[in-house]
Amino acid sequence: MSITDAPHPAETHPAPDLPPATAPAGGGCPVLHGAGPGRTNADEVASLRAHGPAPQVELLPGGVSARVVLSHNLVKLLSSSPHVSRDWSRHGPAQDDKTMVPWYWAWSVQTAGANALNAYGEAHRKLRAPVALALARRRVEAMKPVIAEIVRAALEDLADGPSTVDLVPAFALRVPHQVVICLLGMPEQLLVPFHTAAAGLFATDASAEEMALSMQGIRDVLAQLVALRREQPGGDDLVSDLIREAETDENSLTDTELRDQLLLVITAGVETTVHAIGTLLVDLMTHDEARTLVTRSQEAMEDAMEESLRRRSPATAVPTRFMVEDVTDPVSGQTLHKGERVILHLAAAGTDPDVYEDPERFDITRATSRQHLAFGYGPHFCPGAALARLEITTAVREFLQRFPATRLTISEAELPSVQSFIVTGYQSIPVQLAG
Repeated sequence: MSITDAPHPAETHPAPDLPPATAPAGGGCPVLHGAGPGRTNADEVASLRAHGPAPQVELLPGGVSARVVLSHNLVKLLSSSPHVSRDWSRHGPAQDDKTMVPWYWAWSVQTAGANALNAYGEAHRKLRAPVALALARRRVEAMKPVIAEIVRAALEDLADGPSTVDLVPAFALRVPHQVVICLLGMPEQLLVPFHTAAAGLFATDASAEEMALSMQGIRDVLAQLVALRREQPGGDDLVSDLIREAETDENSLTDTELRDQLLLVITAGVETTVHAIGTLLVDLMTHDEARTLVTRSQEAMEDAMEESLRRRSPATAVPTRFMVEDVTDPVSGQTLHKGERVILHLAAAGTDPDVYEDPERFDITRATSRQHLAFGYGPHFCPGAALARLEITTAVREFLQRFPATRLTISEAELPSVQSFIVTGYQSIPVQLAG
């Protein structure tokens, strides 16, 4: 299959137009909406900070509440704590609760399969180990020429097309989507059903039934892929690597566990990398001095990437976790109690004014940029972080070399945000290409 023949996923569907996160007029906790028309996730975080480092919020009108953790130090503490779980089957709420906020609970429950993100304790260690090994340095090194070719082909298509273009579908989205297709070794016969199912994974306006159909569709494709690689082992792809790594352990993974690990790679890897590429491009197109520095130095490019990830973490808020025991933050004195739902707000942690001076400023010389938590922290640190960093820096570096004078056709403030509190990014990035 030609890299340029791979289909492109659809854009994220918008959520309803909702007001900022403020306390209701009659009292009570603020409502967590996420980005929407005229409102970014950064705007919402700014309003939430007035309620403390871990305020209780309502997850859209419906009565379901959670503690949203905004403090950098508290996010780190809870990320590494054995007293916080994402295991719905052991620690989740009653089924009746999940019907109160349809799209959010549907997304949370439907992604709560047998993968490392959703596992707890020893089950988490068992599921994460094969993925971490399969995405180790050897795999990242092997993907370097693949990523370079994907980026080159995307740039050639941009050069052959109109000079005014939306960089989200034409470039920022295309690169990681095609990378994951190559990474998985997706055969030709599964590409169309894979694309169809993947398009709805992050549709925040979807009903519980629609979300279930999308998730089932992607699981069906991945089940077929695992079965194919079981029958034809030995390929140089992530699926074959996972099968080999899992089978070397006495507690080998089942087909269902393998399938759900691959689902995690897709949901955690593609969407966030799309927005990381797009956001970094916007940051550099709107900061001339930084743009000049990164074109001269790979180290400066890496610094710019880390600063962009800190300032606008593409993974905004980790879906709901549950407190297994009480945990008290020695810095703020905040106690999160056993049984409470918790949302770790990675984007808020990256702009915590107690950790970062003038946190909204994009400064690629900032000494603390790499302290960000965009890839998580502790046992749940993203095993694909090295691959994502390679994709981001390769795509942005090569784009700036090919089209160094490209500029936005509208102001940065006018760029529409993805309407979600799960991810942060732009729905579209219209530019005038210029070499």
